[in-house]
Amino acid sequence: MRDAIAAKQLWAFLRANWHALAVAGKPLAVTVAEHKAKRSGEQNRLYWALLAEVAESAWVDGRQFSRDAWHAHFAGEFIGFEETPGGHRVPISTTTLSVAEFSTYIERVQQYASEHLGIETCIA
Repeated sequence: MRDAIAAKQLWAFLRANWHALAVAGKPLAVTVAEHKAKRSGEQNRLYWALLAEVAESAWVDGRQFSRDAWHAHFAGEFIGFEETPGGHRVPISTTTLSVAEFSTYIERVQQYASEHLGIETCIA
């Protein structure tokens, strides 16, 4: 909680709803964890500039790919995949990463670009 107002709103919600949901056989569960800031706007701009540089410079099997294709590739490669209800595998979104995790992710993308694509990125 960032302030007393948010804490009071949470308490009001619990007080107003816990009993009715418990009686209905749907008791509430509350989890408390430390807040982790999501990636910053600056990190996001840096990442998409990096993807643009890779898309412009990289060739794989005689082909070039879009920023979006590289984005999906790197997310799957470094974050992983999840299964959709239809049974397809899709990359886990980079929006799930904290600021620190996203910094590590960007470093891994740069390392991949250097080691596998021969691209020394200008992004710092």
